[in-house]
Amino acid sequence: MTKKPKRKAGFASARVEKVIRNAGAFRVSADAVYRLNEILTDYGTTIAKYAVEIAQHSGRKTVQEPDIRLAATK
Repeated sequence: MTKKPKRKAGFASARVEKVIRNAGAFRVSADAVYRLNEILTDYGTTIAKYAVEIAQHSGRKTVQEPDIRLAATK
């Protein structure tokens, strides 16, 4: 079992478990949910930071859907 830090990852555990189950899993361990939650949070943060840069480069303060789409394709 992995040692978990006191800080929780960004998404609801039940939602992350649902993602894993939708991928075909019958049973899901808490460690698997926690690890995927960490990965999704890190990946989402990376995309969001890049989307902010794109919006700023475009002279905007508001991050829009096309910024997220472009950042995700990078």
